[in-house]
Amino acid sequence: MIHSHISVSAYCLLVLRIVKTGFKLIGLIATLLLGACSEAPPPSPTCRIAQDFQANYQGPAACLIRVQNTLMVLAHSANGQYDLPYADSLSQEAAQCTAHRAMWQQTGFNVEVDKLLGITQNGIHLFSCRLHSGFNAYDGPIDPPDWASPKAEQIVFIDPFDTRNDVWRHPDNLIMYRDGYVSIGFVESTSGPTTQVLESPPTNSPE
Repeated sequence: MIHSHISVSAYCLLVLRIVKTGFKLIGLIATLLLGACSEAPPPSPTCRIAQDFQANYQGPAACLIRVQNTLMVLAHSANGQYDLPYADSLSQEAAQCTAHRAMWQQTGFNVEVDKLLGITQNGIHLFSCRLHSGFNAYDGPIDPPDWASPKAEQIVFIDPFDTRNDVWRHPDNLIMYRDGYVSIGFVESTSGPTTQVLESPPTNSPE
């Protein structure tokens, strides 16, 4: 009887292990299938730099975009803090193109990069950038496209003078953000239908 009891227990344990293994395999297969179904990011569009600002800068970079009396920023999903779309430079990439690429990959906006506004203490080049999509500050918040970087939860429009340092991911940069915002000056909302927020992915080749 003891031998029979041990055999039944061993059999039940074996069945339990098989069931657990089966669930793990099902979960793995589901993850792979969902990954295959997710939208792949389109190739980055050609870097767009205003003709008057073709100077050669290199290093990490970000765009400052003013829309009417607001600054366009990202609200990070992890803690809700604000930040600008920025990226580290690739090999031999101009800082203007780094800022352009960061905007595209994190927001889906294909911007035109203008003048250098300054360089932050942590070495980020801040450029004034222009949008050509038809919307205004009251159209926000905006959800980034599905293929965008997962860092940001929403694209929002704020007055940088109405924010404290502790709501920014890089609080030491806030003074420069405000100075850049003032330097850009009032920017009217862009023309065109406000429903067309994110530009369609371009068909030209990657950078």
